[in-house]
Amino acid sequence: MLHVMGGRPLVGGLLLAAAALASGCDSDQPKSPEHQPTTVAEFFDALGHAIDRDGEIFHSKVEIRSRENGVELLLGTTEGWIDADAAQARVHWQKGLDNKADVAERTVSIYRPEGVYTANLDSDDAPSFRLPIDSELCLPEAPTQLVALLACGFLNFGPPELSLTVEPSSFEGRATVSLRGTWVHRSPAGSEEFPIGGPTPHPVLADATEGEYRLHLDPTTYLPVVTTSSLNTDPNRRVFGSELRFTSDFVASTSLAKDWFESGSIGYVAPDKKELGSLDDPKLATPVYWLGRTFDPGKGLRLTDFRVNGYSPGRQRGKDEPNIQIGLGYSGPGGFVRLDHFPPGDWEAFKARLGGNFPWTWCSESREFTVGAAKVTILSGYESFPYRTDFGVTVIPVTSGQDPPTLQAHTPTVPPLHTESCPNTARDRFMAEVRFPDATVVINGTLSYGGQDGRAFGAYDSAEALEVVARGLRLRRAGE
Repeated sequence: MLHVMGGRPLVGGLLLAAAALASGCDSDQPKSPEHQPTTVAEFFDALGHAIDRDGEIFHSKVEIRSRENGVELLLGTTEGWIDADAAQARVHWQKGLDNKADVAERTVSIYRPEGVYTANLDSDDAPSFRLPIDSELCLPEAPTQLVALLACGFLNFGPPELSLTVEPSSFEGRATVSLRGTWVHRSPAGSEEFPIGGPTPHPVLADATEGEYRLHLDPTTYLPVVTTSSLNTDPNRRVFGSELRFTSDFVASTSLAKDWFESGSIGYVAPDKKELGSLDDPKLATPVYWLGRTFDPGKGLRLTDFRVNGYSPGRQRGKDEPNIQIGLGYSGPGGFVRLDHFPPGDWEAFKARLGGNFPWTWCSESREFTVGAAKVTILSGYESFPYRTDFGVTVIPVTSGQDPPTLQAHTPTVPPLHTESCPNTARDRFMAEVRFPDATVVINGTLSYGGQDGRAFGAYDSAEALEVVARGLRLRRAGE
């Protein structure tokens, strides 16, 4: 039977669905066919030439239908625009009412030579970008990914591995030239859908030995008419099968929005621009203190990779941790550094609500000094878990700036610290707090009772290295 999942269209074991799409393309323009194609290469050349018109954009709507046990289902529709000259396309997907698979309801994808941009119109997730993936080319024999994408109804997957031929044919009494592909069909017994001892496969599925895929082109325009998938036990697709019906035309390029094929039209923001928008966001409750985009104080402490790894502007309530306005991350051969920014007082109030035992009290020591207008505290402790865990503890969330919740009777809400003697070894876990007048920056901090493992910080897991960072912090200028 035919299901909509993330795979290739399969009848009686073939998958034919639509969720994500793929492309990429070469710019070589095929020659106009001098005769009806008889080879696979000529077939795809004819299709590629047919969609390439100066000043016009190829446009097509495709209905994706299947028949399962005699019942026809509308799995979805795709609508695509191909600008062959610029090697770019735009595809809209709409899930059908009969499609019960867990795939997106509506997506828009833009295919450009550098990759694929996709937006899920029913999700809060930001539009994404990915590189072209050769394995997604639904018909590897196609000369370009855009031609393959069109041939498969704007889906980024197609039939299983096929043995291809080209021949004159017809569809519903209409003359066509078709690309015919066949594959060996194996009985689905023993598959995930029909496990041994489970339901018996339908005879059409169980008795089939070969599947057939056809892509029909109009023999005059060489534009796609329909693709069909069937089994040799059911060649007319009365019980099982699938088809993709095309309705195609051309539109003037000037009739589309100027940014129709641009990633910005679906709300995509490049990482560098998104990062800059976060750093410059006026809604941040703190300014940004940083080390620049690279930092090399010498002594093996070089940091070369900067990124924004936390972003939550404004003052939020109802969480059991203070609100990090913005978190910055640096990495490089020297190790890793994390800079978490909190509005003045938030970090301190949070620690106070945990009885002052967060997270460095047991056997820790601190050192304080000033750098300009900032007061710096460097804390040194032990990587071992500092709290006793030999009894039950109910941890009640607390929120900076709000009164503590009612304690539960007979149950501590904060684990008591260890009371045994301190280890007779050097301290091996370090954190710094830098209190500027308008922000507190916590360097390599933790927001949990545990989380003491400092190995990820590499050379920066020392009091001396954190002092170097604290002294290197500066106020970031807008646009940097």
